[in-house]
Amino acid sequence: MSSTKAPWWRDPFVVVNGGVSLMVVFCFFAHPLKYVRVTGDCSSNWLFLGAPNSPPVCCDRSNEAPCYPGMHEMHIISTGQAAWVLPLTAVFFNFGVSVFLPSVPYRQVSALFNRLGLYFAIMVFRTVVLYILFNVIEHSLFPRPKSCWYAKYRRNNKCLDGFDHADHIVLYMVHFLAIACFEWKILDKESAHPLKLFFLRGWLLLLALLACYGIYHTAAYFHSAWENVIGMLVAQIFVMYPLYSLAQDNLRQLHPAISLRHFVYVGKAAH
Repeated sequence: MSSTKAPWWRDPFVVVNGGVSLMVVFCFFAHPLKYVRVTGDCSSNWLFLGAPNSPPVCCDRSNEAPCYPGMHEMHIISTGQAAWVLPLTAVFFNFGVSVFLPSVPYRQVSALFNRLGLYFAIMVFRTVVLYILFNVIEHSLFPRPKSCWYAKYRRNNKCLDGFDHADHIVLYMVHFLAIACFEWKILDKESAHPLKLFFLRGWLLLLALLACYGIYHTAAYFHSAWENVIGMLVAQIFVMYPLYSLAQDNLRQLHPAISLRHFVYVGKAAH
């Protein structure tokens, strides 16, 4: 564990949230309107709300906006089991390497289990509160319009909801970026073999880059300006900041159970 404290601007939470904020602000001015999914001959058809006379874009045959390279793969990553398993892979690897080696301290195994439980609880919170509950609130506050010019292109002739916060931005920030940032800071505190550290940090960086790639295209094409801002702020206020505070061990004053010592092992780890 290094005794040198890194500058605040190098903290992964600061770097990641700063980068996401810049992307959202850029898209706020460069891409304020969004595309809506419509029916068509392709499996993925999109219509730009800012151009009523424009034809739908087929992403099966085009890389024209809102289509982008890796669009299908990013859909897989951000939905279903992948969105729940991939964010935990670094802890799974850490646990797998540690638990099968001799002389593994109980505190190290306990810290790994606690982090798995913490991350799973965060993802459940995102799903139940920040997605399901927030959508219910939005539907009541911003009811779906009864008519719109693009309804004839939509399945069942339905308009979009009056307001739809960027839930995919919330998902990428909570499941991928928040967990990756916390795990990165844990690696700064725990003793680990340099090769293991290199592999884990490389994997966390890859997950973070994939999440940022998804966030940019979500903000640019699939949500309006304010929907992106609200989605980002929801993730930052309800998950990013509390998890950052836990990583700084600022929450131990609230309750001993949320002290950082339960989630990190600072002794000599088994490599």
